Amino acid sequence: MAEETWSPEPGTPVVEYRSGRWLFIGGLAMCVFFGLVALFPEFGGHSATPRTKAVSPTAISFLFGALALGGLLLMIGSVPRRHRFVVDERGLWWRAGRKSDLIAWEELRAVRGREPRPPVKDDPNSKAVLSALVFTPVDRNFATRHSALLNRLPTPGPEVELKLPNGTMVRQLTEQIAGVRPDLLSR
Repeated sequence: MAEETWSPEPGTPVVEYRSGRWLFIGGLAMCVFFGLVALFPEFGGHSATPRTKAVSPTAISFLFGALALGGLLLMIGSVPRRHRFVVDERGLWWRAGRKSDLIAWEELRAVRGREPRPPVKDDPNSKAVLSALVFTPVDRNFATRHSALLNRLPTPGPEVELKLPNGTMVRQLTEQIAGVRPDLLSR
């Protein structure tokens, strides 16, 4: 809900994780490596092959400078963001950066945690199951109201998935929901 602010009950435990760390590190590595090549294009000039001697240092600087700039843009676009979840009497609170959302318990019929599973080895059509909290909402507008949190399109069925990075997050959140609203948990 856009009008809600981050104000869960004080003292409630917070479950948090960081996202985007590896993409940020990859962009940083691209920026540093290609940036050094762009700044020092004549490094290794004596050991260069005849084909690479024909390329001017200006062209090398321009090419690798563009790659370093691409790494910088990738790094800026994927700044690691901390996601925080809090479960209290009002609902499930979520915050990431400046965005926040509250899923009130009145909006849900059921909640279940889904652990990750690898695909079945013998079945070529089998897909890996990703970890998620699966909500069964009361109405169809649930995914629209919580689009900041549920950024993917809803599944064709009545359930809506909140993707999480690992099974530990799923277990922690389901344990906290069980402590507050055990009647909502379904297996």
